[in-house]
Amino acid sequence: MSFKTQKSKSKWHLGTLIPLGAALGGVVFAAEPNNESVNEDEDIVLHDVKVKAARDKKINRFKADKSSTGSKIEQDLRDIPQSVSVVKEELIESQNAFNLTDALRNVSGLTIAAGEGGRTGDSITLRGFSANSDQYVDGVKDNGQYIRDTFFIEKVEVLKGASSILFGRGATGGVINQIAKKPTGNTNIRGSFTYGLYDFKRTTIDAESSYQDLAARLTVMYQDADSFRDYNYSNRWGIAPSFNYIIDADTDLTLNLLHQQEEGAFDYGVPMWNGRPADVPINTYYGFYDNRMMDTDVNILTVALNHRFSDNFSVKNTVRYGDYERKYLTHLFSGNPNYSGTDVGTIARSQALRHSTQENVYNQTDFVMIKPLFGFNNTLMFGSEFGWEDYTYKNKNSTGVSRVSVFDPVLTGSVGAGLASDFSGTLNTNRLTHAQTYAGYLMDEFEINPQWKLVGGTRYDVFDAQQEDLLNSANSFDASVSQFSPRGGIVWQPIDWQSYYFSYGKSFNPSAESLSLSADNANLPPEQNNNFEIGAKLDLFDGKLSATAALFRLEKTNARTTSATDPNLLELSGEQRTDGFELGLAGEIMPKWDISATYAYLDAKVVSSNNSAVGSVSGQTKSYQGMRMVNVPEHSGVIWSTYHLTDNWEFGGGVYYASDRYADSVNEAVLPGYARLDAVLAYHQKYYDVQLNVFNLTDTVYYESGRTNSALPGTPVTGQLTVNFKY
Repeated sequence: MSFKTQKSKSKWHLGTLIPLGAALGGVVFAAEPNNESVNEDEDIVLHDVKVKAARDKKINRFKADKSSTGSKIEQDLRDIPQSVSVVKEELIESQNAFNLTDALRNVSGLTIAAGEGGRTGDSITLRGFSANSDQYVDGVKDNGQYIRDTFFIEKVEVLKGASSILFGRGATGGVINQIAKKPTGNTNIRGSFTYGLYDFKRTTIDAESSYQDLAARLTVMYQDADSFRDYNYSNRWGIAPSFNYIIDADTDLTLNLLHQQEEGAFDYGVPMWNGRPADVPINTYYGFYDNRMMDTDVNILTVALNHRFSDNFSVKNTVRYGDYERKYLTHLFSGNPNYSGTDVGTIARSQALRHSTQENVYNQTDFVMIKPLFGFNNTLMFGSEFGWEDYTYKNKNSTGVSRVSVFDPVLTGSVGAGLASDFSGTLNTNRLTHAQTYAGYLMDEFEINPQWKLVGGTRYDVFDAQQEDLLNSANSFDASVSQFSPRGGIVWQPIDWQSYYFSYGKSFNPSAESLSLSADNANLPPEQNNNFEIGAKLDLFDGKLSATAALFRLEKTNARTTSATDPNLLELSGEQRTDGFELGLAGEIMPKWDISATYAYLDAKVVSSNNSAVGSVSGQTKSYQGMRMVNVPEHSGVIWSTYHLTDNWEFGGGVYYASDRYADSVNEAVLPGYARLDAVLAYHQKYYDVQLNVFNLTDTVYYESGRTNSALPGTPVTGQLTVNFKY
């Protein structure tokens, strides 16, 4: 096996889209009407008309009114008795948020986590609990491990709190649901070209058209970039075609496909030193310069059939096939640095070759009946979900990996004969896991009168999992869990711009939720989670500005913890709890001034636990009990605001803030708090825009995520220039 020492150029065929897009852009620019023959007075009149149209398109570009994640149908946000954050495409574009994790920085109570156990791809903590398995596209599970790009995304909706009634297993702190771009029936083309520091290059094209009863849309992305981190890079491309076919007046069929590939490097950053990120330049790399590999290949196909039996009764059936493959070489720090004695000032490293494949097949059938009940307005939703997941995982450790200096690392090449270059010989892990989900649900929304609404229902899940360990049959298991997940809420809307609510929701986490488990604990009952929430949603200034507030308690009442009598077994005697409140503001403060702002206070603690660990600083064994939960800042928030100086010129920016967080379970490894300042300046025209984004204006040193022995630095001051065309 041969590892790449530089970025692969094998995917040149998508790179050819750059000159093709430039040529298309030239055609668009050339097609702009020539006004030279128009007299001065007429030119002013035409200009005024164009300005008015531009303003209309800018209204409420950061504010969302509806969501399809808080229920099985699209609803007004004010009618959903739970916190829902919506990150719209306009906000994503204003911030140049090309990755899902960048877009999610706008969501209160959500933090970016380091991959537990060397996880690759997006890793999210929501209201204090991991949401790695709680990611969806158009309401269907998308739990593969990869870095999600926003090129095919219309918006991202985050439903917070226990939500197994809608999504089944997991959904403890909430779920992240990406809404994919779909055909609108219009004919247009949009494209963008971005160049930035650290040789960042990116192009996207979004084109759609229609013919009779068929509408089609195609989005394409190509990105190639180095990094402020030494020996890091990413090469990513994706294509997402979608089609909508109107079969008849009551029936339509939608098909969406996503293919995304990426090559990059596995990097967890710099070592911890005395419980803080080591005081070294943030570009310092500690891995092997000629052994860097992290490749992912993702294919997702979704087919949805909608049929309306009548104006009040409809059905939607969705089938999703997902295929995820990843292969990568890890680089992790093993144990704490040596503070004295032999090898003082060094830290141990480990390296492993890993390969996993995952195949998902899901079918969802959703019925909606709108029919008065006892003379009152009533919406009944019921349906089923069936799913299968097959997961394979191999791991082989390299041997002979040397220690490295924390403050003056001397990088070497290959670890020689000990390099895990293939999966021959002795493997550390080799397993197959199969999982099946069978579920049915019933939900009802009952309107007592225009001011009072009741929401209630439940879902019944059967989750079966079987693991075959090809190295040790003792680790094979067959587990089954069945669970009801209720939800209830009440909404009070005294006048049309005010909405107040209270809700209760339940969720569960089976032992084999992540498709990996020890056989000794396979039949452990699921953890139980409860979410209590009270909140308000206000529409101000004739609906142009929304303000939200929520007070909540999210508790895991029987968390897994080490058995008091057998350290090899787990028991459900622990408890974890997050108490907090959130504030949000989105929309138009005044003409030409848009804002999106969020804040969250989270008091996330381990209330009780038998687990313990040796502190990385004290060297003493400490219990998890009473500790703050990992990667949860007490205070966090973001403000992003833009203002149109004229109808062509726009400027703005924002601040991302997080107080300190603990990167370990006994609260000795600390990621310092930070505030990052970004800015944007844009020039808008009818057929094109030019936008300059500057990130981390003050060049603040900060760390986005971490683990007990490592911390990943955030970006230093950098900039990107983007040219958009639209026709």
